[in-house]
Amino acid sequence: MPTFNIQLRGQGTTPDHKKIDVPPQAALQHQGPMVPVSVCLEQNAAKPILQKGGAVLGAPGMALIDTGASLSAIDEDLANELKIPIIDQGKTDSATHRDHPCNLYPVQFTIGNVITVQVPRAMGVKLRHRGYIAIIGRDILQGCILIYNGGMGSISLSM
Repeated sequence: MPTFNIQLRGQGTTPDHKKIDVPPQAALQHQGPMVPVSVCLEQNAAKPILQKGGAVLGAPGMALIDTGASLSAIDEDLANELKIPIIDQGKTDSATHRDHPCNLYPVQFTIGNVITVQVPRAMGVKLRHRGYIAIIGRDILQGCILIYNGGMGSISLSM
């Protein structure tokens, strides 16, 4: 069972605008459970492109682990940049929007170069302004063990 472990780091500023490191516990509480991720086209969707000698683009960034999200998501602009095709339309709910239309994309997430998971129907939403490119939702987490260790400021994810 592959396992990815991370202890979060963060910086803050003092009243006189000097940057300082904050404890991992504060970084986890402020940022939420974030993990490094690489995003690309889902493996089955990529096969025809690769068989024709084409290339599949990927991008690194951070993903938020969100136990409140029923489906995983990719930043809409990133999906367009990576030329990931829209495969369907869906609707998403959030704290501020109900039945908001969204595109659905076939993607692959590689979490910390340790865990690779196929996500055949990831929602396309605006995420980059929040500092991440993807959301890991319950569609992935249903097959995982997630340990949120607030006291240590760390996360462990096993699949």
